[in-house]
Amino acid sequence: MSRTDKNSGQKFYNCTVGKDNGGCSYFKWIPFDFEESKFQGVAKFEMLERLRESKENKDLLMTLYRESEHKIDHLKGLLKDVEIERDQLKHRLAMVEEKEKGLKIMVYDLLLVLAF
Repeated sequence: MSRTDKNSGQKFYNCTVGKDNGGCSYFKWIPFDFEESKFQGVAKFEMLERLRESKENKDLLMTLYRESEHKIDHLKGLLKDVEIERDQLKHRLAMVEEKEKGLKIMVYDLLLVLAF
């Protein structure tokens, strides 16, 4: 949103990624009377087209993509570890519940023996 006196409050889209190296230098005002949601789609499409054309941006996007794949793999590994730990805890809980059940039966049996 513009903060200048001349265009105060006027919305616009811009991209200055790699401008000095021939990258994106996109700028477009959003008309006041234009339905913003339709314009956003057009502006995003135009901006993405310009970004895709830049070799530097392609290389950067591929690097980011590879890094995100590594992070996803790492998170999958962590999730697997948590799932294994969860299953172990479920098993331990079931064992404790069985012991508790057995102890309750023994206590009831002892109370019955003592009552007679």
